[in-house]
Amino acid sequence: METTASAATHRRVGRLRRMAISATATLIMLLVTIYLGISTYAASVVTLPQRDAIVGTPADFGARFDEVRFPARGGDVEIAGWYLPQPETSRAVILVHGKDSSRSTEFQGRFSEFAAQLHKRGFAVVMIDLRGHGASGDARFSFGLAERRDILGAVDWLITQGFRPGSIGVLGVSMGAASAIGATAEEPAIGALVADCSYADIRPLMERHWTKASGLPDIFLPSTLFMGRFVLGMDLTTAQPVREIDDIAPRPVLIIHGDADAFTPVEHGRALAAAAPAAEYWEVPGAGHARSYEVDPQRYVERVAGFFAQHLGR
Repeated sequence: METTASAATHRRVGRLRRMAISATATLIMLLVTIYLGISTYAASVVTLPQRDAIVGTPADFGARFDEVRFPARGGDVEIAGWYLPQPETSRAVILVHGKDSSRSTEFQGRFSEFAAQLHKRGFAVVMIDLRGHGASGDARFSFGLAERRDILGAVDWLITQGFRPGSIGVLGVSMGAASAIGATAEEPAIGALVADCSYADIRPLMERHWTKASGLPDIFLPSTLFMGRFVLGMDLTTAQPVREIDDIAPRPVLIIHGDADAFTPVEHGRALAAAAPAAEYWEVPGAGHARSYEVDPQRYVERVAGFFAQHLGR
């Protein structure tokens, strides 16, 4: 009887053990499914740009402009922009805003003012909305990996307007600066670049702002990046302007960064400058993120306009 009872006990213990293992495996699978589900949703949501309404145009500052539209290089999305023609010049500058901004709202709504100042100094100017922003076609953002093609589309359009390779400059702000670094590294027709408050490497910036941007704890960042490869078809962590900027040489580069930038710390600007020893580096005292123009508009215009006047073909 004891042997029979002992065997029955062992069978019950075995069944309980198998049930526990099965329940644990089911729970783990459920948690993994929830984890990946949240990560997939986060990858889908956090890569959607915000669209700003138009708050002003170059006409508010005395500059005539035309509405223009052209395809990004590769034709995957249509880009909207303003073109400030300047018949007396053969030099053009493309202005590129940052993430969740637009041609209207960058520089705290003063991008049109800045464009008008460049125009008065003899440059034709193109102000674009990056994909998914402003009035451009729908798209997710990719921290410059795809957005560079929007800038290259503007270069292609300017060449159809008669501007020669080497006579086209680009100024980008924040993600627009990172996009501009990539575009300039790829396209020799861009004669000079100004990169204002660009990140050097997106990964540490993601880690810095992840919880605030997503509302999720840090444990979800690796899985969201992993799922983002399926959502976007690209690895966002490869957005590393610091690895591309020296490819621009010997063409001139001006790097601008505020020393009070709390979003993209000034160490990013210094890292870019170290990676491109031939570049000019201007660290603006007291300037926060994308606030260097606001700190001293006249000096900013003079520095940028002088840089482009010196380096763009005539």
